This record gives sequence, C-alpha cells and structure tokens, in this order.
Amino acid sequence: MLTYEEAVDYMEHASLFGSKKNGLENTKALLHRLGDPQAQLRFVHVAGTNGKGSVCAYAESALRAAGYRTGLYTSPYLEEFAERIRVNFRPIAREDFAAVADEVITQAKEMAAEGHDHPTFFELVTACAFLYFSRAHVDIVVTEVGLGGRLDATNVIAPLACAITSIDLEHTKVLGNTVEQIAFEKGGIIKPHIPCALSPALTPHIQEYLTALAQERGAPVLSPGAWHVTPLRDTLDGQTLCVEGPEHYPALHTCQLGAYQRENLLCALMLLHALKEQGFALPGEAVARGIAQMRWPGRMEVYRRSPLILIDGAHNPQGAASLAAAMAHYLPGQKPLLLTGVLSGKDVAGIARQFASFAGEVWITKPESERALPGEVIAEAYAVLGVPTRLFATVEDALRAAMATSRPLIIAGSLYLAGQARTLLRALLSQPPL
Repeated sequence: MLTYEEAVDYMEHASLFGSKKNGLENTKALLHRLGDPQAQLRFVHVAGTNGKGSVCAYAESALRAAGYRTGLYTSPYLEEFAERIRVNFRPIAREDFAAVADEVITQAKEMAAEGHDHPTFFELVTACAFLYFSRAHVDIVVTEVGLGGRLDATNVIAPLACAITSIDLEHTKVLGNTVEQIAFEKGGIIKPHIPCALSPALTPHIQEYLTALAQERGAPVLSPGAWHVTPLRDTLDGQTLCVEGPEHYPALHTCQLGAYQRENLLCALMLLHALKEQGFALPGEAVARGIAQMRWPGRMEVYRRSPLILIDGAHNPQGAASLAAAMAHYLPGQKPLLLTGVLSGKDVAGIARQFASFAGEVWITKPESERALPGEVIAEAYAVLGVPTRLFATVEDALRAAMATSRPLIIAGSLYLAGQARTLLRALLSQPPL
C-alpha cells in the first residue's frame, strides 16, 4: 500500500501520468469504479470567488454543534494536506488517507491503462474525500467548490442546498473574462429544485443574473433581502451581531473579523435555514454555539495580540480590499508592517493598490510554491505607489526580522504564505495562536 507521502506526491504530479480534464466524465467514471460513494451521502455545496471556505466552516460548525456528524471538504489546505478532508472538523488521519488514496489511485491507473484520460489532481482528491466520508458514515458533507463550479469535480453531487458567496474576476483563462461569464461557471452548481442561497456580498447585477439562472432551472432562491444584520460590537476580539429574518438571533457572536464575515455568516445561516426546512434539527441555541466556536485559521486571524500579528489569506483584489477596510476599522491611523508574497497569475498591481492603503512598509518574500512570484516583480508594484519595500529570501528570515521590530505585523497575499507563516510562528514563538 502507498504511504501518505507517496499518495500525496502521486496526486500532486498527476499531470506526469497524462491527467486531463474531461468535463465531469472522469470524476463520474472514477467514482463509479469506487462504488459511487457520493450517492450514499447528503451534501451542501458552496461556490464563489471569496468567502466560500468561511461559509463552509460556519455551516459545518453549526451542524456539528447541533449533534450531526459532519464531513468538510475544502481547498486549498493551510498547513497540512489532510486539512482538505475532515470529519467532525478533525483532519483525516494520514494512515486513513493513504488507505483510500491507494484504492483511488489503483482505479485511476486502471482507467488510464484502458485508454481513458487519467484523472486530474483535484478529481483524485475529491474521490478520496467522498470515499472516506461514506465509510465514516457522516450525516452531512459540507463541500467547497475547487475552481469555478460547472465543471468542478465536486459538481457530480446532488446537494440538499447550495450557496454562491461572491463573484469577481479570477482564473480568467479558465472561467472567462467577464463577471457574467464567471457567474455562469459558478452558477453551474445550481440544480433543479435545489434551494440556492445568494450571499449579500454579490452585487445587485450578479444577484439578478444568478436569480434568473436559478429560475430557468427551477431552483428556489434564498435571497439576503429577507434578512437583516445589525452589528452590535466589532473589535479585535470578534463581532456580535443581531440577525433578523426567517430565523432570529439577538446576539450572535463570531471570532472571525471583518465586515465581509457578516456576509459569509448570513450566507451560512441561509444555508442552515434551507436544511431546517428539509427537516434538520437546528435549534437556535446550537446554531449560535456553533457560530461562536467556529475558527477558520488564516482568514483575518489574530495570531498574537501584543505586538499584533494578523494573518490573512487575501490573494486577489477583492480579498485585499476587504483586508484594507478591516485595517482602517481595527487599526485606525496606524501603519503596520506588511509581509507579503504572491503567486503567479494573480493581479499583483490590484492587490498592491489595496495593501498600500494601510501598510507603512512592505516586506516581500517567496512562499514555498513553484508558482511564487519573484520578490522583485512584487516590489515594482509597490514602487509605483511610493511604498518602501524590503526583500527577504525566505519567509523565516522575514519573520525573524519582523519579530525583532515589535511592530504590528500583517501577513497576507497568499494562503500558501499564511500557512507557512503559521507553521513557522508556532516554532518561533513557542506557542499556539490565540
């Protein structure tokens, strides 16, 4: 049997074995060879540009607090590959992943030997997740779309409800060059008779576009217009909100920061309401407890309070704008140090314009990824904006230098950077996050 490391390595290098994306056919064929484990599961399905991971985490935490045995499938991971596949929020054990991966890879090799396209990396991991969840006998799986929606490997499922969080220009070579084209791809998860929650983060134009798409397919739309959120308290310790609508929560607390998390939270509540309408037992007290207990590391995460270290996975202009707005709220008048690194294919100039609004100085490094942009390329974007920069060869070098300054530190630009920074900080500070 393959080891955990061998299984991960094989999947990450699936392209070497002739992997090729072929709509949803490869995923369906692979899962069929494995006994169609997805047919034995109940799902909710979440797509969007930003926020889909947080919406999934909120929904999973509330379902778990209500007593359900949950599966959670998200991507990418932050620090450990196994984070992608969780039962009751615990990442899959390495030996369990190795076992299901061995079965999945065996079937993938047989497909290729028979002349079919070899499944892609994400198709392989998705098959592992669904196989593991079916054997773990979970009550419900909260599933995040990997890329797009219509042709994403996760779109072979028949969910009980789905949600679309936000739409912005991303992966344009794959998804299209306009927000409408991208909305069409992400709206591909909308299926006949399956309720679809549309996040308040969507622009009115895209709300209308997706509503029309849902109506064409006979899918009920859950609109944010039926809900009202009133912020009661918003500090670095978290947010307290009053939520009124089909469900009422007079003082809902979340540790997650940023105004955009209110939108993500409401989107999750809409999903939970759709499940409640289908017979799920979701008492308000359990939902509130699950929301308060939810932790989603690397998303505007206060890792340390004094001096402040805040880690965020913002990696596109929309996410960067959300972080900039949060900094204006939580650190008014301050100019913290920003440590950043960006992957190729990202809108570096657009990200830099947002980060420059709050950063007093930008330190640039390269996350451990083959796709990491050279620091010099990123520095050029900040030079145009008149923001001083400094380059570091490694993330560890940059963190050690930052620790010596005692300045407020913001780490953002890539989830790869966020994950690597969390791992290093745990060793450098000899303590877990707050």
